[in-house]
Amino acid sequence: EEDMGEQGVEPIGKRVGASGSQGRDMVVVGIVFRHLSLKPSILKEYAKLGADMIPAPPQRDLVSYVKKPNSDGDAGGQEDSIFLEDESGRILLDFSGLEGEAAEKSKYLVSGMIVAIRGRPEKLGVLLVRDICRAGLPTRSAPCQEVPICDEDRFVCILSGLNFGNADVNPLAIDLVTEFIKTNLGDSKFQKWGSTIVRLIVAGKLINASENPDIQNLRELDATLVSIASSIPIDLVPGDGDPTNFLLPQQPINKCLLPSSSRFKTLRRAPNPYEAMIGGRRFLGTGGQNVEDFLRYVNDRRDSEGAEKILSVLEEMIRSRHLAPTAPDTLASYPFYESDPFIIDRCPDVFFAGSQPQFGTKVVEEGDRRVRIISVPDFYRTHQIVLVNLRNLNCELVDFVVDFEKV
Repeated sequence: EEDMGEQGVEPIGKRVGASGSQGRDMVVVGIVFRHLSLKPSILKEYAKLGADMIPAPPQRDLVSYVKKPNSDGDAGGQEDSIFLEDESGRILLDFSGLEGEAAEKSKYLVSGMIVAIRGRPEKLGVLLVRDICRAGLPTRSAPCQEVPICDEDRFVCILSGLNFGNADVNPLAIDLVTEFIKTNLGDSKFQKWGSTIVRLIVAGKLINASENPDIQNLRELDATLVSIASSIPIDLVPGDGDPTNFLLPQQPINKCLLPSSSRFKTLRRAPNPYEAMIGGRRFLGTGGQNVEDFLRYVNDRRDSEGAEKILSVLEEMIRSRHLAPTAPDTLASYPFYESDPFIIDRCPDVFFAGSQPQFGTKVVEEGDRRVRIISVPDFYRTHQIVLVNLRNLNCELVDFVVDFEKV
């Protein structure tokens, strides 16, 4: 505030480009833009094929948008760069002086994030970064409750990646989950555990995505939902490749595609992203597309694909208060003009992403706010479901072993 005096908030171009600004620490706020040479571009496709030819859609199945260094440590070609911009212009960010936690934060800066940068202009158009500040966890719509929501254990089951029609799907594993939720599986202790489940959330990748979809996949999904909906409420959230609109936010699956289960009032066909109040707890989650696209920007994506990396991405999203910062740049979404539906304006109790390769969970705390973040694994690969305790937000993993050689 002392440096700004009575000037107030100024555009980046005026603030950094002012005479005498070099060599002085300052704080600038703007939108991050990452220039990545491997990022899909429809303009590059036109340049290659010529104006008279219609190019194919940009390739989106790349492992990463970040260049992979060769044996000499050189990425080759034009370097990837990170800018901070507003309506007045942009400035190149130099992270060479960062160490420790601040250096780790810089790895998770992706296009679309709004951050505050403390740094010092060293030369024209370049800001030497000293620290990075996010918005922090969202505020709560009501004062934080210190007393438990309920006195007894009540669980919300989160299941993702049923992927009916995929060759790796094991029907026995799906039957075991269904019977567990209906309290027909195991001894009396196991059945009592299943009876404490008050809601099932099926999050993303419901059927196998293919060029020639099979109606039988939807029939199998419909039959499974009918079996469970007769016992407990279900929230059905679409994901990548499911039969709904491709652009985020995805609309609920049409009831005509699930004629039998849609007759149950216990089945709620929800959109993606998903938000709901369950037992006094606010749940917020997605089918997983936002995490997958975010990871393509992360520098060490090829070095680690474990749950810890996914949890770091989820933590960055909740601290930046945005569900899909890379949309619509590289994550397909409708380009909203007056409002952004992906802004997180109320702090959730549980924040999850479905269709992930591994399970992981951690608690993020800030002041009186506490968020349980969860990486929900693909069921067809792992045969795992996640149970969240509404009483204390503890998280448990249930693994259904169907390979009898390993039992």
